[in-house]
Amino acid sequence: MATIMTRDEATQRHRTAVALRLHRLLAPPEVHLPSLAWAVEALPDLAREVLAGCQREEPGPPGEGVPQAAERLGQERFRPLVAEAVDRLLPGPDSPDTAAWISEYDFLHPARVNKDQLRTLEGLHDNFARLLASSLSGIMRAVVDVDTAFVDQTTYGEFIRSLAKPSCSYQFTLGPTGGQAIVDVAPPLAFALIDRVFGGTGSAEGQATRPLTPVEIAQVNVMAKRLFEDLEATWRAILPVEVTDIQLETDPEFMQVTAANEIVVLLAFEVNTPSACGLVSLCYPFFTLESILPRLGQRGNWRALEHNQEERLLANRFRLGAMPLEATVELGRTRLSLAEIQDLRVGDVVRLPVRLDDPINISFGGKPKLLAHPFATADGRLCAKVVGTR
Repeated sequence: MATIMTRDEATQRHRTAVALRLHRLLAPPEVHLPSLAWAVEALPDLAREVLAGCQREEPGPPGEGVPQAAERLGQERFRPLVAEAVDRLLPGPDSPDTAAWISEYDFLHPARVNKDQLRTLEGLHDNFARLLASSLSGIMRAVVDVDTAFVDQTTYGEFIRSLAKPSCSYQFTLGPTGGQAIVDVAPPLAFALIDRVFGGTGSAEGQATRPLTPVEIAQVNVMAKRLFEDLEATWRAILPVEVTDIQLETDPEFMQVTAANEIVVLLAFEVNTPSACGLVSLCYPFFTLESILPRLGQRGNWRALEHNQEERLLANRFRLGAMPLEATVELGRTRLSLAEIQDLRVGDVVRLPVRLDDPINISFGGKPKLLAHPFATADGRLCAKVVGTR
């Protein structure tokens, strides 16, 4: 049954709905700057108040809109201005005006994926965060932490507007669904990776916003290859997928994988290195996930993979298989005084505390791992035959 309201009542309901959304966006850690800016623009009086505060904080160009002011000031300065204007002009979430609201529905961001499927999708990609942390740690030769920052449903247009320009984004096809998706690496994180690979400390400080050079792109592509391998391994718990048609794009506006008003599932991962931090964003259009959504309710599949210790060990061995390690064969050790060392001459014999048939150690990376017996070949080369493990 429809409810008939006057214009004033409808306007008040609209203001209350926007107020509820703004209070939710302002509650940490739910802040998403583009969504916050567009919610402010929904109320003209609130938008004028916020824009006036932005001009007082830092004068901008004439005719500037709320999204442009938000991007110019950044979250740390824009958010307090919005919170102050909301407290002054709009009712709070516990006020009598909002008490009658049982639930709200955002027509700009309709929920195409239910909460259970979102939770399953988040749990599935928690494994992706762990795999990515291992891959980045190997590339940067340092400890890298990767955590899931947030999972949200938004429009494709808002996602594109939230990307840096120039960006470091990869457009790809996710088989067997045949749908396209996007992975975006924050420019500070990309520059930190490049700096580390070329012998630096892994810091992005002092890097201007600029496109990547061909040499830098080659190094970022190495990281992207590992990232897509991790993504394929993540989805293997649900169904076997293959990532194909990978294209690097530095201008977000050229990535037309779906319509601007189409709903997408956005997963953001916070990457922290010893000298830099940034987000890796994964954007799935709804039609890409539509055929997979029924399987996302089967939580046991990906949890079984998570607890399969043997498979994880095999995966780690596969990743580390090409890493070179120094092997050292040690015949024995003994202790000599400084005077004895000074008296050593050519032809002297140093006695070791081992017998001829005792096994010797083979060490890798400075750690003893194997036992062996030394012998010499007919052409005079020394060798060691492995007879056991430590």
